[in-house]
Amino acid sequence: APDPVCFSIGAGKYNCTVWKQAESFTASGTRVGVLNAGTNYFYCQQNLGRRETSGRWTNVWWAKTDDDSGNTGVYVSDVYIEGGDNDEPVPGLPVC
Repeated sequence: APDPVCFSIGAGKYNCTVWKQAESFTASGTRVGVLNAGTNYFYCQQNLGRRETSGRWTNVWWAKTDDDSGNTGVYVSDVYIEGGDNDEPVPGLPVC
């Protein structure tokens, strides 16, 4: 198994590193806000069947978090989390 890139901080939250500001979406795909780059906590991840691509990175997995626009329980593409592979879940973050 790949080495984890997200790490538990307790209370069901896992810290991951976001390498660029990312848009956040509801589970159904409505854009609602942004998540800033840096260390952010996430709850879990799931394959929402929607593709996000940035450069050579592409993924259908999305990580659930609370964004920097005040929205809770929203999703950011795994593309923007450091350490993952294309179309694979990010190591160390549980599946929702």
